[in-house]
Amino acid sequence: MREALVVLFCLVVVAALEGAFYLARFFSERREEQLKRRLRVLGGPESGPGLLRRERYASSPALDRFVRGLPGAAQLEGLLSQADSPLTVAQLLTWSLAAALLGLTLPLSLRVGLAPAVALGAFLGVLPCLLVCAARARRNARLSEQLPDALEMMVRSLRAGHAMPAAFRLVASEMPTPVSVEFGRAYEEQNLGLSVEGAVVNMTARCPLNRDLKIFAVSVMVQKETGGNLAEILDNIASTIRERYRFYAKLRSLTAEGRASGLVLGALPPAMLLFLLVANRAYLVKLFDNPMGQLILLYAALSWVAGGLWMQRMSDVEY
Repeated sequence: MREALVVLFCLVVVAALEGAFYLARFFSERREEQLKRRLRVLGGPESGPGLLRRERYASSPALDRFVRGLPGAAQLEGLLSQADSPLTVAQLLTWSLAAALLGLTLPLSLRVGLAPAVALGAFLGVLPCLLVCAARARRNARLSEQLPDALEMMVRSLRAGHAMPAAFRLVASEMPTPVSVEFGRAYEEQNLGLSVEGAVVNMTARCPLNRDLKIFAVSVMVQKETGGNLAEILDNIASTIRERYRFYAKLRSLTAEGRASGLVLGALPPAMLLFLLVANRAYLVKLFDNPMGQLILLYAALSWVAGGLWMQRMSDVEY
């Protein structure tokens, strides 16, 4: 009965934190929508989502000052900005702490052992950050896929006689997110007095993992220094990126079997662990209670992680 109450208490705490987060997010988005509506009534330009979200550590000013003083808060804020996440640093830390406490409490309430509880708590504690990193990777992949079309749109705009800021504005208004968001931010920065070179440098700083965007930025800066036909340069870059991704798609199809095998082999140990916990829990609990069994489990976990990384490295293709 006591174990069930502990589990129920943990679930209630997590549900309360989630409810508070979504409630705060609702009021924040409502206030942001009211601001956009007022700007539309006044005839002014709408503020992009990135400009409204920049350097948000917490919702309240007092908590914002406290979070800014924490070590690593600036890195977490940069990670959230690169993922274009609506979360603040305080919300991310709250989710990490709640997940770590849940992972630490559940094994202790089930009397599995201290070592598994610490391992599960550590894993769940870093899980929100891993999810944000995955969101950043997905956004970076979408940006790379949309970049050739954006460059071709800029080429048509430049050949029609428009300037670079007008080409940025065209991409921001016609292309889908996330490429429209990044070019819209660059256009707004140019309106505020920043040079084209500074705007593209800031764009690469917001997307540090995107190599295609760095090529675009270097091309713009070199053209500004040495001169030349920028439309032709961007057209060649777009064609090169498109051909490389076509070649990369062929390579992924050739390595699909290896990636599927790695996924199946990586899922077998956790699946077997869950099966033994359900089918014969007393047989498996001996490993958690015995010091030698804990060492065996630690070795198995490290081997599983090393094997997963090795399989991923074997199926990964550099392009």
